[in-house]
Amino acid sequence: MRHPTKLYQYLQRAIGRRDAEGLSSSGAEDWMALGLEAMRRLDYERALTCFDEAVAIVPTSHAAWYSRGMAFYHLGDDAAALESFTRATQYQPQSHLAWYGYGVTLAEMGRPEEALAALNKAIELQPDSHLAWLAKGLSLVGQQRWEEALPILQAALERHPESAQAWYGLGIAHLHASHAAAALTAFESSIELQVDFDLAWYGKGLALLQAARVEEALEALIAATTANPQCTLAWVRQAETLEQLGRCDAARAAYEQGLQQTTAADPLHVQAQKQLQRLRLPRQGDR
Repeated sequence: MRHPTKLYQYLQRAIGRRDAEGLSSSGAEDWMALGLEAMRRLDYERALTCFDEAVAIVPTSHAAWYSRGMAFYHLGDDAAALESFTRATQYQPQSHLAWYGYGVTLAEMGRPEEALAALNKAIELQPDSHLAWLAKGLSLVGQQRWEEALPILQAALERHPESAQAWYGLGIAHLHASHAAAALTAFESSIELQVDFDLAWYGKGLALLQAARVEEALEALIAATTANPQCTLAWVRQAETLEQLGRCDAARAAYEQGLQQTTAADPLHVQAQKQLQRLRLPRQGDR
């Protein structure tokens, strides 16, 4: 899961101080402002063009390199993002945002221990950064270190209680630690903040299944696929739940929807295909 897209607010803070980088007098500040505005619109290609111009004017600007890294990050070019964040940390080793960007990119690249080291550095430099705490917590969740993730995500929420992603991560950690009630509360808090968060609805469904509240779980799983019809996880679990309730026709339809959202190489595609074939077989006594 890529991190929140509203990072332009933090980018603005990063360049708000007209320090020794000389951005305001060189023209680079104008390019930075245009780039931040493009980030706000989620136009990352345009943002990257602007940040490239800023870097060309002031090659030692850690803010410009960090901003360039965020644009690459949201474009999915992790190698280029990491290079930019590396430059940012070199030019300003005390920038917690640069270390944050470095850490989340390493996490996306499957380098968890390096990611945690970078995120710990970001937290050391700015203990109030909820984004760094969130990224560390989600990294631990990604490593299935559930119990370790719980206090880290709580720390993120202490700093920013309105983070739907932090509540979602907390729910996942509680769910896998078999804390069904706490997981359900966390997922519901996430949904309250972001009603179209499909993965939070999916997580709520799992928590309700864990609590043996099957009909309510089905409602949550349907809400997940309503919020995002491409949420394959929710379609497959929805189908399994329908089958558990004896609604085989509806289960077949849900498996078919799941198949439409995946490729043949996807393990979920294989799983859904096998289950669908099984449901299509004549039951004993039908002959």
